[in-house]
Amino acid sequence: MKVLQINIEEIPESELKPKYESEENMGFGQIKTDRMFTASYRDGTWKDLTIKKYAPIILDPTAVCFHYGQTIFEGQKAFWTQEGHINLFRPEKNAARFNLSAQRMMMPEIDPEIYLTGLKELLIIEKDWVPKSKGSTVYIRPAMIGTEPCLGLRASNEYLFFIILSPSRSYFPEILKLYVSEQYIRAAPGGMGSAKTGGNYAGSLLVGQVAKKAGFDQVLWLDAIHRRYVEEVGAMNIFFVYNDVVYTTPIESDTIVHGITRESVIQLIQDFGYTVKEESLAIDKIVRGIKEGALVESFGTGTAASIVPIGSLFYRGENHIIIEFKVGSLTKKVSKKLLDIQYGNIPDPYKWIVRVI
Repeated sequence: MKVLQINIEEIPESELKPKYESEENMGFGQIKTDRMFTASYRDGTWKDLTIKKYAPIILDPTAVCFHYGQTIFEGQKAFWTQEGHINLFRPEKNAARFNLSAQRMMMPEIDPEIYLTGLKELLIIEKDWVPKSKGSTVYIRPAMIGTEPCLGLRASNEYLFFIILSPSRSYFPEILKLYVSEQYIRAAPGGMGSAKTGGNYAGSLLVGQVAKKAGFDQVLWLDAIHRRYVEEVGAMNIFFVYNDVVYTTPIESDTIVHGITRESVIQLIQDFGYTVKEESLAIDKIVRGIKEGALVESFGTGTAASIVPIGSLFYRGENHIIIEFKVGSLTKKVSKKLLDIQYGNIPDPYKWIVRVI
């Protein structure tokens, strides 16, 4: 196997950032560590693998990413364990999903070895930034942008791949209030809804602001054709619990992000003895289930969210309460099991954890 050559640039002590004063007040994505990992794609190959000082990226104003949206990204976390190691959760899945996004956006795939080795080396060097308190993690943002100067409509021939780290707390409040959008859609069949590309998220900002101004936390998106079937929440996949049967939207459609947390949670739910049905539910059936008491709990899953309970759905002028002040029993069990595995508190029977020494 070829050994990757990563250039590690020295940073003068005087240029290092002061560490955060309190892990409780870090927020999400606000703090960046001292260094970043970068690699450049030119002449058909990835080169210039470097760990260097975190700094602004200088681009030509005609760079393709600005004009034609060639941007993709991933979201991961690193967890500090009681044994003093850093755990990554299924990072090979993130690398694979990143390359699926690259294919959809006409961008070059990155060698998973570059992705994973660069990430691990960056975490080792920046280990002092990894928070150690419960509920704190390092959020990891790998990304790729088309950098070639070009105003003609075509794919870039040059790209920048980078990984940055952000010590963070939870992304969401403890229980979410969702706003169901009928006027706007997130993605349509045949589009790019399954890719983690900037345009998908830019298109959600307007209705997200509408929801927040009305007092809600996130948007629950319906399908583009019928405006009836639940797809996903703004930053999460979603699950609905009907006693011992749990429903979640299937990912065969190209309108759904293939959630790695989602896939893992399905395994945990099944191991707890529940039946999981990957089936699109109509919003009117969900509302009826809430009113009749058949739908007993709901939760969202994602890297930033981990597992977060859904308290209510606002649909057609009416707020439908699922739970108010407590977390459902299955939500609680699955969340605890997942976090215990990620933080190394219990053995990992699924071989999901990659330890960074």
